[in-house]
Amino acid sequence: MRQVVGVLAVLATLGVGARPGWARVDLLERLEQKGIITAAERKELEARQAPAVPAAPNHLSYRSRDGRFSGRIYGYGQVRYTFRELEDAENQSNFSVQRTRVGLKGHAFRKNLEYKVYVNVYSGNEKGTDLFDFFGDYAFAPWFSVKAGAYKVPYGVQWNVSASKLQFVERSGVDATFRFDRDTGVTVHGKLAGGLSYDAGVFNGEGRNRNNSGDGHLYVGRVVWAPMGGSPLTGEPSLNRPERPQVFLAASVAYDDDVAGHTRKNLNGRLAALGTSDVVSVGGFAGVAYRGFSLRAEGHRRRIDPKADGVDDETATGLYVQGGALVWRDVVEMAGRYEFFDPNTDASDDLTQSYGVALNAFFNGHRNKIQADWFRIRAQDGPGSATTEDRFRVQYQVAF
Repeated sequence: MRQVVGVLAVLATLGVGARPGWARVDLLERLEQKGIITAAERKELEARQAPAVPAAPNHLSYRSRDGRFSGRIYGYGQVRYTFRELEDAENQSNFSVQRTRVGLKGHAFRKNLEYKVYVNVYSGNEKGTDLFDFFGDYAFAPWFSVKAGAYKVPYGVQWNVSASKLQFVERSGVDATFRFDRDTGVTVHGKLAGGLSYDAGVFNGEGRNRNNSGDGHLYVGRVVWAPMGGSPLTGEPSLNRPERPQVFLAASVAYDDDVAGHTRKNLNGRLAALGTSDVVSVGGFAGVAYRGFSLRAEGHRRRIDPKADGVDDETATGLYVQGGALVWRDVVEMAGRYEFFDPNTDASDDLTQSYGVALNAFFNGHRNKIQADWFRIRAQDGPGSATTEDRFRVQYQVAF
């Protein structure tokens, strides 16, 4: 019978190969009705003849005939204009290609083994192509998955929201100071009952695409609670307009052991001055989304403990609060943000504060949008002394 099945497979391909897919299925149905093949053999033949189909509508994607492999090509580009009015320096006016990124993601061999390859083709501050993400993520169960490779460190919330799905042109300065960037390591994660999810990982602690220079590592843990559904990590604006309030809470902790001065440029430059240190960070997040309204707040506290004798610890704190609302259909959103950063709680007159507003136009959601924001930034640089900057930005984004 296996030879018969093989001959029928050839006939189904060649004899009616030029006809639509429904014709091939109809032929197999008739063969089953006449008792020439069994139902199981018909199902096997249909699987053989099933063409590769798109894995997701409206995307550049594919899925293998047997469903064991899938992939989706995706990416986005951002073109930005920035004007900076500086109090004690010459004004700046600049056009830039802020980000151009492309990736491939899907599953391989089985649906619970996901992969992602993500490349930065060009960005305003980083010239040249650079690998951002490369990892495999195997789900043993909904509550337990193992992820290994290079990717964003799961500390905090705003950093783990894609730069293509922000409420403002750019993330907050607080996030830029306290986040742990991308790194190479292993994470266990999962979703538990009641909207609770967790991440726990260990990384080199050296930053993106860097090997470990010693035997210290970065250890990270995060829990996110979304009891009413949704997730704070999928995007900042409330474009999906949930019909009931969605509440989000998150807490993060990180310990970076023996981190060297050259590896953490985002620690507001302090490691360069303090040398090799242990770094302990904690963060908290709260947010709500309801219909077209969203409100989010995130705070961090970080202590740097230098290894060198006679060098004092430094503790930094920061907080941002932002909110927005769709004011015309699902197209126009207005938003506001306030943030502050204290680089050393033991010092005085070193606080940086900023406040600003944003106006966004979503033509096709985040795939095709224009964003504009304005911020006033005031940075203290000594007793009775401070500098002020007004910053205006406009950005167009296209994503696929």
